[in-house]
Order: sequence, then structure tokens, then C-alpha cells
Amino acid sequence: MSIPAQLATAAAHAGGAELEPGGLRSVSIATQVLHCFIEHPELGPTHVARELGVAKSTAFHALAALAAAGLLDRSAAGRYRLSLNLFHYGQLALDRLPLRAIARPIMVELNDSLRLMVQLGLPANGHVIYVERVGNGGLGPLVSGEVMRRVPGYASSAGRAMAAFDPAIARATAQVPRLKHTPFTVTDSVRLERILQTARTNGWVSSREESALGYSSVAAPILTPANAAGPRVAGAISAVGRTTLVAGPRKDFVVASVRRAAQQVTRLLAQSTSPEH
Repeated sequence: MSIPAQLATAAAHAGGAELEPGGLRSVSIATQVLHCFIEHPELGPTHVARELGVAKSTAFHALAALAAAGLLDRSAAGRYRLSLNLFHYGQLALDRLPLRAIARPIMVELNDSLRLMVQLGLPANGHVIYVERVGNGGLGPLVSGEVMRRVPGYASSAGRAMAAFDPAIARATAQVPRLKHTPFTVTDSVRLERILQTARTNGWVSSREESALGYSSVAAPILTPANAAGPRVAGAISAVGRTTLVAGPRKDFVVASVRRAAQQVTRLLAQSTSPEH
């Protein structure tokens, strides 16, 4: 049985599959159930029902259907957690991401030039997901080189670069709870808005020892082709390394190189989405 069919069956068990414009109500509930697991490692029907404002029986059958479809795992205690099958889907999405294929050769060149770790970040609900990283740049254990790592956008140069040029990303970033990762992490809303305003003027933004002491980064946005509302953000290119290498005597060279790389990716992305392609 297909996943939508399983979810429809679950909704029917819960009291009838109600149709909404464009699809089954059960599918809508299922996506909301999965969203609950962003903040919680394990959940049971009672918690899901309370969080979504649905009947416990609806939550129970939706969870059971998602488990039958392989998207959730059920523990012996009757609670559920995300299945590793979702990691497989995520890996497929990553491998098939056009922006990643376009950006990687440029990122390799940038890494060769700067000898810093170069990253491709995408927006994710006020956070940044790094979907590609090239090099290490002599980074210590405090700075992760792990791909698919999710970090808060307010303390990330890539997150700030994207928020500065896309109002929707800026709103999502502003809603993320702000914590002091180091004594230098900027959490004040007024100061963060000033940083974004400066980024819009300059075309780049930095983060100085805000995620880990001794390490800083510079980022510039990758823009999508302009529409009636103006250009929007597809992602950001950033370079991260020891503060002396990023924000020291060669800072201007690092900034110019990162900006040029982001502009190259922006140009190639526009070409790849043009009608003749």
C-alpha cells in the first residue's frame, strides 16, 4: 500500500478521511506529525494529539501509518522516533540538488585560493543547513566539518547573508531563540538588524568568533533570478577558519574572493534555469 493510501486508511480509522482542496486531510496531519519530531526525539500519541489539537485516536493512527510506511520507528514502550529511512531520503535530495552540483567546482577553486573551509549553506526555518563543504583549513575540533549540520542563522555568516537579502528568511531567523555560544555571539535584535542592513549595502557579512572562540567566517548570498518581488536567496557561500586568517591582514582578499564565488554561482544558477536550458 502506498504512503498516501496508508495515511488515508489511518484517517478513516480515526473517523473518516475528510477531503481538503488539493489532497487528503490525513496527508496534512501526517506532515504535521513529522514536524513535531523536529523538537522532540521521541513522542507518543498523547503528546502529538495535544501539540496538534487533534483527537488521540487520530494521532495514534497517523503515527502507526507513518511507522508502517517506514518513516517512523516504534519503540517497545509504544513511543515513536524518526526512522533512518528519512536519512536515506535526505541523502537522495542532497545528491540531486542542482545548486550543489553547480557550486562545488567553484567552491573547490575558492578553497584552493584561500586555504579555508568553504561551505554551501541553505536556509531552513531560521537555521542554516550546510549541504556541501570543501577542505578543512586547519580547523580544530570545535568547528565541525560535518555536511548536513544545522546551525542557527543569527550567529552564522551564511545565515546572516541569506537573511539580509530575503525578508522571509529574515523573519524566520528572528524567531529562532538566541543563545550565547561564546561571549561574542550577537543576540540583541537591534544590533542584528544593523548587521543585516550593512550586509545589504556591502553584499557580504561576517561572523567573528560567535560560534566558536578563535574561528570566524565571511559569507555572501547566492541569489535566484529576479521576479516581480525582486531577487530571492537560494543559499550562501561562506569561508571559515581561524580568525587571524579570516579577519586579519588578508580580510579584504577573503571578502572579495567569497563575493566573487557567490556571484559566479548566482550567474550559473540563472543560466541553468533559463528557458533555453
